[in-house]
Amino acid sequence: MKRCQKSKDNSPARLHPEYHGCILPIMDLNDVLTPDNVLINWHPADKHEAISQLVDALDKAGRIRDRDIVLEDVLEREASLSTGLEEGIAYPHARSSGVEEVQMAFGIIPDGLSFDSRDETPAVFVPLMVSPKSGGTPHIYIMAEIVKRLEDANVRDALLKAESPEEVVEILTE
Repeated sequence: MKRCQKSKDNSPARLHPEYHGCILPIMDLNDVLTPDNVLINWHPADKHEAISQLVDALDKAGRIRDRDIVLEDVLEREASLSTGLEEGIAYPHARSSGVEEVQMAFGIIPDGLSFDSRDETPAVFVPLMVSPKSGGTPHIYIMAEIVKRLEDANVRDALLKAESPEEVVEILTE
């Protein structure tokens, strides 16, 4: 049986069915998305380079314990099944021993990049998420939140017009 992760600071929490009623802290984009993890007007050559540069952004910001392990885990996950979704969204992600807590980087590729998406649309918006191998699934809430935001055409249009990483964070977290 999995260990229960209790809220340590009486922060808002939600019950999580996987943990048989244990309380897990609520996580949202404000917890993991910061301007130092956002790349705009970005032009990687291929999805391997895109993933590598997003992991590098997390590493440069001091958000991950081991860059090489995180990169290997995300690339391995991507090789098993493409994370290219639809409408210009790719969502590379993995569980990794290279992080202590959920981390996210976000990139905007104005010209798009092939991510082997279901609808064959090049990826323009690339949130990368890495979560610890242990510790439950609170990152699922963040994944759902960002995908929901990116499904909104108005949000996507605003992101393409964003002139700074701070503006990107503001658009995604408002």
